[in-house]
Amino acid sequence: MPYEVDSRVPVARAPSPGIAAVLSVLIPGLGQVYGGRLLAGALWFLGTCFAYSAVLLPGFLVHAFCVWSAYKGALYWNRWID
Repeated sequence: MPYEVDSRVPVARAPSPGIAAVLSVLIPGLGQVYGGRLLAGALWFLGTCFAYSAVLLPGFLVHAFCVWSAYKGALYWNRWID
């Protein structure tokens, strides 16, 4: 008998790396939250806000690294789901 899927059971989907990156561009750390990493999202938000308040250039660098981290985090989830 072939394997049957119950349509009433919700299926978890992996977060999209593109959406995670765009969300993190809009609000630092939101891409991490979208990927299920709440503490990382809060830390990225606080760190990026601190870097922007210190000087503009470090703020941009930290924000760019935050976007990259959100993208890589979503890719990591996709490896485990597929």
